[in-house]
Amino acid sequence: MKINSITYSTPVSFKRAFTTEEKKSWNKLRSDAAKELNLKETSAIIFDFNVPAKKGENIAMGTMNSKSFAPFVDFLKANAGITKIQAGPQSELDYYSDGKVYYPVTSPYSGATFSLGSHLISPDRLTEDEFCNILDEEFVKSLDDNYTSDKQKREYRTDYDYALGTNKDGAVFQALKTAYQNFSERRKANDPSIKPLSDEFDFFRAASSKAIHNDALFNCIAEEYHQRGDRAYDWKDWDYIDKYLLTDKVSADDRYERITGLLDKFDFYLFALFIADKQHKITKKELNDKGIKLFGDCLVCFSPKEVWANQNCFLEDWYTGGIDPNCKETNNIQPWGAPALNYRDLGYFDEYDPVEQITLGETGELLYDKFKTFMRNYDGVRMDAFWQYVSPFIYTAGYKGHNVEDIDDKIIKIMQLAADEGKDGGFNPEDFTLELIGFNTNKAKALTKNVFPHVYSTAYAEYNENPKDLIEKAGYDDGAFIIGATSHDNDSLVNISRNEERRQKHTPLLKSALKEGWNLLGYNTPAYKSQTADEKIEEDFRNAKLSEIFTTQKQYFTLPDMFGMEERINISGKSSPDNWTVRIPSDYERFYFSQLQKGYGINFAKAYQVALCAKGSKNSKLIESLGKAADILREKGPSTEKEANALDNKGELKNKLFYDA
Repeated sequence: MKINSITYSTPVSFKRAFTTEEKKSWNKLRSDAAKELNLKETSAIIFDFNVPAKKGENIAMGTMNSKSFAPFVDFLKANAGITKIQAGPQSELDYYSDGKVYYPVTSPYSGATFSLGSHLISPDRLTEDEFCNILDEEFVKSLDDNYTSDKQKREYRTDYDYALGTNKDGAVFQALKTAYQNFSERRKANDPSIKPLSDEFDFFRAASSKAIHNDALFNCIAEEYHQRGDRAYDWKDWDYIDKYLLTDKVSADDRYERITGLLDKFDFYLFALFIADKQHKITKKELNDKGIKLFGDCLVCFSPKEVWANQNCFLEDWYTGGIDPNCKETNNIQPWGAPALNYRDLGYFDEYDPVEQITLGETGELLYDKFKTFMRNYDGVRMDAFWQYVSPFIYTAGYKGHNVEDIDDKIIKIMQLAADEGKDGGFNPEDFTLELIGFNTNKAKALTKNVFPHVYSTAYAEYNENPKDLIEKAGYDDGAFIIGATSHDNDSLVNISRNEERRQKHTPLLKSALKEGWNLLGYNTPAYKSQTADEKIEEDFRNAKLSEIFTTQKQYFTLPDMFGMEERINISGKSSPDNWTVRIPSDYERFYFSQLQKGYGINFAKAYQVALCAKGSKNSKLIESLGKAADILREKGPSTEKEANALDNKGELKNKLFYDA
């Protein structure tokens, strides 16, 4: 696999990074530029599988819960000035079983709503005192050592076969099962050293929601079916009692007897959810202590296990989907395949009553619990496909569909109620970011515009989805939307820049938005000037797209775009083995500055410089200093801070950055 001419077997040469002293100047320069630009929020969109591993502890899949994530965040904050991380879905993954093999459904958008993913448990954390050392470091290192496939490729691609396995036997589950065994044996032996974690687990068991217990129960039953070579995850094919276990179709005595017989397995699955929850809380606190908010990605649909546990909340033989004229073969419907909610049981809503006096129905309670869970787990929430909460579209197996009428702001009121009761400080529209890209969004936009922030991508700039047109044509206030150059459903910015047709569509829009800044897109460096005309055009286009998002108050970027990678996160609506696999290598500092030297990745100094000119800034010193910083990052030289310091100490480092406003 190729990453902009860097192959797995090619060593990275030395490029130009800032020295420690230069970083002080850059920090001040970046801060002054952000103030001059009036930036309110810069977000990194991070999927856990993107996250780099620590050398010697690479289990072929990333997680924000690893100890290596904190220094990586420091790197992002120092170079990109991030104030928020928008996490991809961190839910418990769904699985498929054919009776012989368990296959993980690797899309993070396939998972459960209430449970944090046990697949994101980081073994390295379990060696710490906070987890009573239920794993030892040698075991964790063995998970890295035992990897026999291409270890260089593993740096850039997730290997789900190794990390999760095809029968829940991958590295993560090996660690989890070993940790649980150690935990259980020490509990039985009344080992006082395990008591803190044991007490926490008992509290989690008593205090966690019914939904968490139901998820663990579902996993127990599914595993039992799988072990006997049967259907496992398709609960509609289960035996009668299991199929309707949590409904009134099964007597209380039969339910009790069935659940009691599963308690041994139940304990393990609940323990997994407990560890995932505990590690998540640690990660969130570490981010908050750095002044960074953590937003979660709230899936619009529900997983099979949640449908099984809440059958009255879903319509028989109706599914949730989207209107899409590009899907001719399915009657202009995007067939998501997820069961449709029973929207008629949201509850009783009186437009004159305050939110806290809403009488929720069974479906309303399910949504309330969903939103409240997210508000407790995160600082805020990205609402996936939010138009489905205002004008839901449902369809039958025969691809006949319609919008559900009269929903309007009912679910928004449920969101508000959940936030009022589930979050410190209560409801704040800024804590919800609404994804309203695509068709069938007009009603939701009209209802929420300039109230809740909306998410946009300039990949669709030709449809007036760019900062200038959103403000001047669509009537948005600056700060009422957050925008990025690409998102996970789009191609990478590198590939977009190589597409002449797309460049031609976007270039006039960019010239109009960037004004005088358009003339500053290039660099005053030999490396830039020695390129072909086509290479300069592509690089200038990437810089223009990235600069444009900094002309408005709130912007985001994905990690592959920051690091200038051509690999995309996923192909929307397509099943591909490359979906949800791209990751940043463990040697990310060297990789980032190497990519900048080659004209790839986000050169934030350049983006700020161009954006300031686009906004008509008269601060010539700031603009000139940013230009110098951008040129330094684009020229050859040392690729790490340590190497830059060494050359500087020898007096061999030229053209140094100094800024003191």
